[in-house]
Amino acid sequence: MSLRYSSAMSKEARNRKLTVAMVVNDETELIRESLQSVGSIADEIVLLNIGDPDAIATIAAGFEARVVPHAWQDSQSEARNAALAHVTGEWILWLDPGETMSAEDAARVREFVNSQVDIMTAYVLLVRAPQSPGSIGSEQIGQVRLQPNHPGIRYEGRVRETLIPALAECGMGVEAVPFLVQRNAIESDANWKVQRASREAKLVDMEIKESGPTARLMICMADAVQALNDQKKALMFFEQACQLSEHGSAEMLEAFYGLLTALDGQPDALDMQIQTCMTALEIFPLDAQLLCAIGGYLQTKGHQELARRSFETAYKYGQINLETWHIDDIDEIAASCLAITTHAGGKEEEAEEILVQALKECPHSVRLRRQVIEMYVKHGRREEALAELDKLPADQPKIESLRSAVRGAVLASQQKWASARPYLEAAYNQGSREAICLRWYATTLAALGEVDPSRDVLQTWQQREPSNSEPVELMRALLPGLKLHKATSSMAG
Repeated sequence: MSLRYSSAMSKEARNRKLTVAMVVNDETELIRESLQSVGSIADEIVLLNIGDPDAIATIAAGFEARVVPHAWQDSQSEARNAALAHVTGEWILWLDPGETMSAEDAARVREFVNSQVDIMTAYVLLVRAPQSPGSIGSEQIGQVRLQPNHPGIRYEGRVRETLIPALAECGMGVEAVPFLVQRNAIESDANWKVQRASREAKLVDMEIKESGPTARLMICMADAVQALNDQKKALMFFEQACQLSEHGSAEMLEAFYGLLTALDGQPDALDMQIQTCMTALEIFPLDAQLLCAIGGYLQTKGHQELARRSFETAYKYGQINLETWHIDDIDEIAASCLAITTHAGGKEEEAEEILVQALKECPHSVRLRRQVIEMYVKHGRREEALAELDKLPADQPKIESLRSAVRGAVLASQQKWASARPYLEAAYNQGSREAICLRWYATTLAALGEVDPSRDVLQTWQQREPSNSEPVELMRALLPGLKLHKATSSMAG
């Protein structure tokens, strides 16, 4: 399936009946969150209830939703199809409990249904999951969530259910539209993940016994056992998914992504990850995530120029596949890494140009703006750093303590340690745990001979960001104690 974003077709505007459909259990508050976000745009709400008949009665009544009791049949597609049988709307918007849409996107969906939909097309919306601890960003995927109410459209699969085969049989097209569905933070809850993984593993086993293994099922099983912390089995299932998937398909790409994550922590993982990336890039040569991944692996191996070229290709030409889970701001990450490796190669002015240009292209990127601030701090450009700080979103936490940290960090970058300390200490005591504060406060304390307090700051940093190697590297430089002044200055600069 090849996805493209839908153009703004000019169609007759009319009030088409829109049904919001959900398969629900006893997730009372999650259901409420979802309906609060889209209830105002729905002409009808259908809740297929596979849980306690009384658990959601009050919520349903508050939104005038129709509740359909249904016995769970160990099949997600069977449940969705059962819900479809009770829908009377011309168009259906699917949500899962806890998923929400912004007021702006909900209104845009309503307007889109009224004036732009094509009865022979199903629409893919972006579904974004919250950022997991230790990850570099939140992830998103394109999924068919807006569909016409057509009798031939039915879901398939006990798990990871899909409409795609049915849409193809009906001769329907699939287009992507830029509306976002945001998943609830429960996605990051470890207990919830374990429960879901155990349930999905059971469903995969049942479907394999019925119809045999497929790439879809192997990927689902790999994700499940990975959530259950069995990386070896995950690796095996992702390898099987690669073998079973169609060459060049989204499933093959997703299997390669899975292999890379499953290899983390394995013996000789880095070399295997590089080889896996190279194999995958022969099939998906411009995939932005693969290019950034191999750039990171090469950087770790010390191949800075090769890494820089990978990040440059990702930044300039990188593509994403909407049908697979991908980091939502991978373009910003590519630009950030390109600037870092360019700077490491001694091309400071070029690195600055890359960052400034990337920020123009992504003016709302907090990641890039923070990197620009750090760049200005490093070169002692106080006013420019503070000016960029003022452009951060107003809801940024502890913005005033961050402002103090920036003032102190600029002084520290100029080795004005005594002058820098009060600003950085104030920021730290006010609760700032930004990298820019921790890095320069630890460096300043060490330069002033206060090795133990400096180490305490770095240990705090390490505990907060266990996957970040910088506090560990800086801590090693601090161990010689009073002899570290020169080494610390070198690292900070």
